[in-house]
Amino acid sequence: MPMQPREGAPTGAARFLRRPMGGREEKPRLLLAIPLVVLAIIAFVPLFYAIYIAFHNMYLTRDLGATFAGLENFVRVLTTPRGLHAFGVTFKLVIISVAVELVLGLALAVLVQRAFPGKSWIVTLIVLPMTIPKVVAALVWNVLFDPLVGVINYFLAIAGLPMVNWLGDPNVALYSIAIVDIWQWTPFIILILLAGLGTIPREPYEAAALEGATGWQTFRGITLPLLKPFITIAVIFRTIEAMRTFDYVYVLTKGGPGLATETVDLYAYKMGIAEAGDISLATAAAILLLVLTLIITTLWVRAMRWGEEIY
Repeated sequence: MPMQPREGAPTGAARFLRRPMGGREEKPRLLLAIPLVVLAIIAFVPLFYAIYIAFHNMYLTRDLGATFAGLENFVRVLTTPRGLHAFGVTFKLVIISVAVELVLGLALAVLVQRAFPGKSWIVTLIVLPMTIPKVVAALVWNVLFDPLVGVINYFLAIAGLPMVNWLGDPNVALYSIAIVDIWQWTPFIILILLAGLGTIPREPYEAAALEGATGWQTFRGITLPLLKPFITIAVIFRTIEAMRTFDYVYVLTKGGPGLATETVDLYAYKMGIAEAGDISLATAAAILLLVLTLIITTLWVRAMRWGEEIY
């Protein structure tokens, strides 16, 4: 005769739920491993396939069969005048954009940090350019840069200054693209540095004031050193983004006039899709850009001497 459970004794389901779990440490690891595996598949499978393409000869306009090429595609990118020119244009654009954004962002962040009425509204207005899609921003500036109906040349004419062919002059076009980038992404630098300024304690400034330090001495001796980690982060993010500039260039100049504004991303797009269909050459250029981006960001961290604080 089966035994009846005592009154008040837990049922089978209740006993199962109350049973101590022997693998308490394994469960969190399992839950963490699942998203890590998914992220690894999403990130590394396309990367490894891109490396495979770069080491083979593949063309979109021919048979999809691939033949091993070794380092041939990388050598072609780095030895052809067009490939080297694309890297030169990219580096020049990055240096101009990031340098100006850092100087303007630092100056405006220090200015905004000072307490005055309407500070929150000013921060909101500063951030507005970041909310505009890149293509839309480029289209707006395309109208502003127009040599005939553009507002910029209109005001230059009123001031008695010569009008500029902003997008048609090979000596000016790249600077015009940099202007768009600076206008849209200086707010990013401002936000990062404002966060950094908010973490700096007031005691060092009070001590500097008692010592009779000037504003420039206080900025150079206190503000700038304490902002180094935030400056490093801001510059790294902006460098990575600026190295991959495509939207502005494609909408404003399509790499012209001639090849004056053809960045590596646009070069890879033209070589791989728009012109030659040489997808292997385009992928090799993209991988080289990735490697150079990693090298530049690493050197920047070393130059800022922030790595010693991390490690």
